[in-house]
Amino acid sequence: MKYIYLTILSLFLLFASSGLSWAQQTETLFSGDVSHGGFGSLMYGVSSINDQAVFMRGTRGAWSLKFSGGHTIHIGLGGYRSHSGFEAVNWQRTDIPKPELRMDHGGFEIEYLNRSHRLIHAGIKATIGGGTVRYRDRNVELDKRSDDFFAFQPGANVHLNVTNWFRISGGIMYRYISGADLEGTNDSNLSGFSAFAGLRFGKF
Repeated sequence: MKYIYLTILSLFLLFASSGLSWAQQTETLFSGDVSHGGFGSLMYGVSSINDQAVFMRGTRGAWSLKFSGGHTIHIGLGGYRSHSGFEAVNWQRTDIPKPELRMDHGGFEIEYLNRSHRLIHAGIKATIGGGTVRYRDRNVELDKRSDDFFAFQPGANVHLNVTNWFRISGGIMYRYISGADLEGTNDSNLSGFSAFAGLRFGKF
């Protein structure tokens, strides 16, 4: 019986040491001197839609990974919507007055900041996802009242560190739309530049 106990103990120590060796050899995507945080952001801006200036609003949320040297990556989600309406273009119908439209879009976001520990620093970001364009009046007498599309929005930002938990950002983005098929607008009319300012709150 004593030999059975010794055998079991030996096997246990063998597997334990093997497991420790395996853990020491495991490689991970993020390792070393990395600090983690997160933030939420309110976005306000102006964009060109259907060749008209449209007021935009948005929200963001992201996981923040800060590496040595001030390199930071934000991974999260963002959503943007037209706060003011915009008129249809190339409207051919005479039986229905030219309608007003609204647009929402958003999706997965990734952002890179360089030297984020400095008072003023810069970064680049991209949003990949989709959205919807629709007539503001839901009672408009058309068979198709809304349509979904693919959206890709790259951009560049400048950031100001106000406190350890509050930052102000501002930047320019270009919205690329594909797949929109709704009377009164199209992909090229929905695509365009946007200028945004953001208020960020969280742990950076």
